[in-house]
Amino acid sequence: MAERMGFPAFIERVEGLTPTLRRFVLRTEKQIFPPVSPGSYAALEFGDGEKVYKNAYSIVERSEDGRELTVIVRLAPQSRGGSRFLHEKGRPGLPVWVGSVANLFPIVKTARRHLLLSAGIGITPFLSYLRKLRSIGADYTLHHFCRAEERPAFEALLAEQDQARVSVHTALPSEVGLADWLQDEAIATHVYFCGPEGFMKWVEETTHRCGFAPGKVHSEHFFVPEGGRPFEVILARSGRKIAVKADETLLEALEQADVDAPCMCRGGACGACAVTVLDGQPDHRDHVLTEAERASGNVILTCVSRAKTDTLTLDL
Repeated sequence: MAERMGFPAFIERVEGLTPTLRRFVLRTEKQIFPPVSPGSYAALEFGDGEKVYKNAYSIVERSEDGRELTVIVRLAPQSRGGSRFLHEKGRPGLPVWVGSVANLFPIVKTARRHLLLSAGIGITPFLSYLRKLRSIGADYTLHHFCRAEERPAFEALLAEQDQARVSVHTALPSEVGLADWLQDEAIATHVYFCGPEGFMKWVEETTHRCGFAPGKVHSEHFFVPEGGRPFEVILARSGRKIAVKADETLLEALEQADVDAPCMCRGGACGACAVTVLDGQPDHRDHVLTEAERASGNVILTCVSRAKTDTLTLDL
């Protein structure tokens, strides 16, 4: 069996920010967490003995001594159990395994100006961005969107920032002149955005319409895998058949069956869990594959995607 990678930790402190937002400080005693750069995330494993949850969260902060990591978790309306478990049972002392730590959403060091756009829990990667950008004297602006009742909490999170550079909006995105903001930006500006899918689509379409080059537009999707019709997976190398339930992902079914399946972000954003499909039709739900790769049906990201056919045969 492959050696388990990661760090044993536990919840040191919990702080309720709003009814749906909680800040968790994770601490390790035996090791030191690896250095992290702004935009990094950690894949966490936690549970109560009956079920293990595996979710990825943006790292808000790493302590100077390397012993603590801070994450903020929203209680997702469509939660598949992970965020609800942490909100209901995530108390100090709860063991948490910190698996992979990586960065798929780094600051572009060569950018002359940074425009940050976030909504809801999408603020989390930018909390680490802001500290770094301010420390190096970079040119940046943040616009954050949230519900009116959550505005005080987000203003508190941003209280130590340069208030001339950050704005919190409670207006609906359609009521804000994003196109006007973008048209006022210089050609050297890089745009970063993170938030719910509707918000992401709005920013993506607007940046494209305003003529921003793809290389200057950067995003991170917080994707909560949705369920669907059950199906069966056939592992070509062993002939094993594994049932994928309606309320679990393909990756979870493989892990439950003790299959050593590759994974990293668990949110369809990195491509690390890509597996070759030998037969059957995938139902693609990721943010990585190209249209040509989707059309070929030869590969699937097991962390979020499912099957349109009753069975899928994988090269595993």
